[in-house]
Amino acid sequence: MTKKDQKALASMKKFLRFTDYMGAAMLYLKGNYFLEDALRPEHMKERILGHWGTVPGLNFIYANLNYLICKHDCKMLLVVGPGHGAPAILASLFAEGTLGEFYPAYRRGREGFSRLIHDFSWPHSPFPSHVTPSVPGSILEGGELGYSLSTAYGSVMDNPDLITAVIVGDGEAETGAIATAWHANKFLNPRTSGAVLPIVHINGYKISNPTILGRMDDRELTALFRGYGYEPLILEAPNIEEKMIGVMEEAYVRIRAIQKKARGLGGALRGGSGGVVKPMWPVILLRSPKGWGGIQTFHGHSVEGSFRAHGVPVGHPKEDKTALEAISDWLEIYKIHELVDKNGMPKKEVLEFVPTGKKRMGMCAHAVGGALLKPLDFPRLSKYEVKFAERGSVRASSMKIGGKLLRDLVDKNPKNFRVFCPDELESNLLTAIFEKTGRAFMWPIEKNDEFMDPRGRVIEMLSEHTLQGFMMGYLLTGRHAIFPSYEAFLTIVSSMVDQYAKFLKQSFRVKWRKPVAAAIYLLTSVGWRQDHNGYSHQNPSFVSNLLEKHGEFCQIYYPADANSFLVALEETGKRKDAICAIVAGKRDLPQFLTLSEARAQAKNGIAVWDFVTGKEATKNPDVVVVGCGDYMTGEAISAVKLCHEIAPEIKIRFVNISELTALSLGDPHSAWPARTIEAKMNEYFTADKPVIVNYHGYTADIEHILWPYVNGKRFSIHGYRERGSTTTPFDLKVVNKVDRYHLVMDIILQAVESSRGTAKGKRLSARAGGLMRFLEQKLADHQKYIVDNGDDPKEVKE
Repeated sequence: MTKKDQKALASMKKFLRFTDYMGAAMLYLKGNYFLEDALRPEHMKERILGHWGTVPGLNFIYANLNYLICKHDCKMLLVVGPGHGAPAILASLFAEGTLGEFYPAYRRGREGFSRLIHDFSWPHSPFPSHVTPSVPGSILEGGELGYSLSTAYGSVMDNPDLITAVIVGDGEAETGAIATAWHANKFLNPRTSGAVLPIVHINGYKISNPTILGRMDDRELTALFRGYGYEPLILEAPNIEEKMIGVMEEAYVRIRAIQKKARGLGGALRGGSGGVVKPMWPVILLRSPKGWGGIQTFHGHSVEGSFRAHGVPVGHPKEDKTALEAISDWLEIYKIHELVDKNGMPKKEVLEFVPTGKKRMGMCAHAVGGALLKPLDFPRLSKYEVKFAERGSVRASSMKIGGKLLRDLVDKNPKNFRVFCPDELESNLLTAIFEKTGRAFMWPIEKNDEFMDPRGRVIEMLSEHTLQGFMMGYLLTGRHAIFPSYEAFLTIVSSMVDQYAKFLKQSFRVKWRKPVAAAIYLLTSVGWRQDHNGYSHQNPSFVSNLLEKHGEFCQIYYPADANSFLVALEETGKRKDAICAIVAGKRDLPQFLTLSEARAQAKNGIAVWDFVTGKEATKNPDVVVVGCGDYMTGEAISAVKLCHEIAPEIKIRFVNISELTALSLGDPHSAWPARTIEAKMNEYFTADKPVIVNYHGYTADIEHILWPYVNGKRFSIHGYRERGSTTTPFDLKVVNKVDRYHLVMDIILQAVESSRGTAKGKRLSARAGGLMRFLEQKLADHQKYIVDNGDDPKEVKE
């Protein structure tokens, strides 16, 4: 250890006393913050909230990262995985002065020190018990565990100068999301991207159980992480403090050696990888006691090094005198009065090896990614337009056409746009992307592999969790991304998307947070055409989850054709601070709108298609028919045509919804007056006519949006009814009652009811029984035909 290292170690020990004291005090104190008097019950908070067990280890890691930054003048972002480590991070941010720059009330000094301890987990304060968007330097909502490692990897992609240190708790390490994220090293190109330094904090216990990693010996841990493709650096007692400086330095040197080799002379000629294949990135495995340095025992039970240190080690100090005494003894060991001056400022020796200015982790520009955001360079959509002479006469695949646009987006935005997909780009017919880029991969590429390239802008990995983490880290550090997937399997990450949405929602209230690009999900291979996969591949609930929880900043697109799909891609690519889902099939389908018409409809997300029924019928209809979703719109149009053939006296208005959230101005709980939204809806649905909706997903989605503003009794909603199997495409519609025959039955019944008492109504009522028998026979004939022939009859084939 050099003299500088020894000096730094002495300073860090004081820094740790300072931050550990603050971390413990935040749990308990609402007065007497510098222990200038004997602790009394009135100094204790009424509600003792927060967690202690992980705090000393987090402070220890933060202090050593500070020293690494000081020594090497490097850019560093910190991602904190342990869910309730906020006291540590807040204490370190306060000590480095960052917190006071974002929140003047918490400037270093007596008042800021006292206020931060008081306000932690206090009602309506900015700082709850876990790291949130209100905490400077954060890009991870810390409530739900498992997403730290993949988010860290996403943050360094295309950020060649950035090192993201990520602290992974050993309890968190048991989640499936973390387990797959270790394989992220196979996709990170050290020539063009930064580096992730994982630090696994092994303190042995979760809430009340030992951790798996905590019970593995060094040999087992070494084998595990080398198998993942890392070089483990294990750190444990004795003399952890002295060892950590050397281990941090070794990790840093290894990272720079990998990058130097990849970026060296001639690296650009060696397949884009700089000649680096299977880089063995370092991982630090830190063994330290749970609740390190805090209360040793209480009421005859071990606390430090046990599960009892996990949350609040000692409770009820207001009522329990022994608890109050134990807390007082605990806080006194840090000797806070030795570490601050008369004004409450941390002394110089506490902060001697803490970075200043922009080098502080709390000031990392990448953590406020919106400040670095550049708009996408979008190609002209006219290059991809599907043209036709007659509506419905030309068939095209939205995915094939959209794939060409995504191909050119990748080409025109080589450093700030990526595609994350779980091994489904080719299955989803988006193969055109590979005309301009490949699949990123840093391990050996074999002769039978296709489109593999270390420089690739596409990452395909069969782990939706890891890809979602990549995208979160990439977006929150100021870039753009899209996530195409099978509709049924995006639900795997619904909870992760909830956490991301919570991060966004909270960030809207943080003035210094800048808008970031929209998270774009492309849901295809939809449930309506799972011809050989069947019921297991039917699940439209990803959209339902978004609408139920996050409708105010989510956009849900159901483009009816390829031109509408192009417009949806362009709109979502330009949105900020949003979560956007585009739902579209991959099969060749009839085309209905020109590009200019699709753009015009996109302004409202809904339009009357008078070309389906004629302008005269549209003006004063008997029934309104609505299509939402490409397959559902096509089937609804077929129903209208059939109805014209067998019951031409029924006047129908046809409406298409291309953006579902447009129905309520994007917010089911909108601040707009309900009458404004209702008037808008009546423009399309009339004020009093029956409305039949043929919807792509669960009918509750439509109800969730409409029912606050309309009379639900006049709406009849057809949608996915959780019915299915490996059957014909049309039969899947039949069993869910979204087919033309069931729709026409509904149209007739609604028309009879709405015209009851009129001459027209009497004539239609007299014919209704025969029309119903005709339609029921059609359904019976269909069932017999598919059983006999194994396919749909020609008249209903798409």
